[in-house]
Amino acid sequence: MINTLSNRVLRLEKANSDSDYSGNNWHEEQKYALFLYPDFSSVYVLECFSNVSGGDFYLPNQSTQKYNGKWNVCEENQKLYLELIFDDNSSQKLETENLGYGIQKLGDQVWNRYLIS
Repeated sequence: MINTLSNRVLRLEKANSDSDYSGNNWHEEQKYALFLYPDFSSVYVLECFSNVSGGDFYLPNQSTQKYNGKWNVCEENQKLYLELIFDDNSSQKLETENLGYGIQKLGDQVWNRYLIS
């Protein structure tokens, strides 16, 4: 699994929107990227964009958060986990599985897997 994940970026995108009959609209996008480098360093990037509009107003909001750390793969109870340890000493362990070419299960989500160029 280390060879499958090393020098790869895992990406996940989510979008939500809503509107009502009065013309008010709300839209939100979240983009996640997890860069897993061959030296076991990692960068987790979360980009959020949202906007609310209605009548004569439009209110956009955009933010990016970036977390540096280390990664590794471990096995527990015959399951593989991606372990992330961030520079602030917080950590996360997510069950992971190679679902085929370019697709990786991470926790309960299916992510796209790309070679870092």
